[in-house]
Amino acid sequence: MTRLRVIADPKRYGFAVGRVRVLETNLLGPMTFERLLDARDFDRQRRILADTVYAGYLEGASTPDDVEQALDASLVDLYEDFLEHANLPGPIVAYFRVRHDFENLKARLKAEALGIPVDGLLTPLGSVSPEVFAGPADRLPSGVREAETRIRTALADEDGNLPPDEVEAAVDREMFTSLSAIAHQSGSRFVRHLMSLEADLGNVRAFVRSRIRGVPVADVEPALVSGGTIRTSTFVTLYRLPVEEGIARIAALPPLRRIEPEVLADPARLDVAIDALVAREVRIHRVTSIGPDPVVGYVLARRAEVTALKTVIIGTFSRVPVERLRERVREVA
Repeated sequence: MTRLRVIADPKRYGFAVGRVRVLETNLLGPMTFERLLDARDFDRQRRILADTVYAGYLEGASTPDDVEQALDASLVDLYEDFLEHANLPGPIVAYFRVRHDFENLKARLKAEALGIPVDGLLTPLGSVSPEVFAGPADRLPSGVREAETRIRTALADEDGNLPPDEVEAAVDREMFTSLSAIAHQSGSRFVRHLMSLEADLGNVRAFVRSRIRGVPVADVEPALVSGGTIRTSTFVTLYRLPVEEGIARIAALPPLRRIEPEVLADPARLDVAIDALVAREVRIHRVTSIGPDPVVGYVLARRAEVTALKTVIIGTFSRVPVERLRERVREVA
């Protein structure tokens, strides 16, 4: 049986897809987020969430840090109780887990570069315990360990010190290389499409923010990642054009045609538009009737939901204006 037939086999995914169709009914809708926004008080928000999957996690929370940890714990359980038991191919599970391994690698290296403890900066959503990233390199997952070696070889000075401002871009390049390979191993067109889109959108963010700040192209090029439908050389070429022309040309490329050039040119509005674009792609693929796509789509929807909840609740603690919060979550909730 070919990889494609295995991926599309309805018998293999029938139970998981059936469970997803039930779980999807518990996703928070726009009306719930409107009520959370109108509440403007965490105790009221917690009462609104009393009949949702998040109730138990938020029960003892009282600070923004508590909320973040509680909502992260809900994702840990989602990954362990559902994702790991959905009969998905290993590479698809890795697609979710490995990105968090690289997030932890980024925290590990930046903490080292800044001379601060890494404790409290690590996520439990990776493929190994976060404590592994606080220990010796030989305990790291093999792909991450090899990435760290390459980063140290490329960036460390003669005393072994890492430049803090270059660590993030270096880890992102390694992460996208790894995730691109995992996506192609998965046999899922949906996962490959998402990976490619994520690379494109990450490069667009880097392009717009750097171009508006006037960052030299030589400093931007190392921050661009491969794996998208838009070549990194295209970004470099367009970067040399006047700001308005370069952004307009980016907006005309296929992955960005849903985003108006004036939105693309505004970093704050761009983040919202990018999140909305990804959310639309996920909604489209969640209705697929066979294969792993509905399962992947549900996990992505829950992940986006947790991000939106963090935005609303922590924003409420911080007294962020309601309209700003509403704009941030309108298209993704």
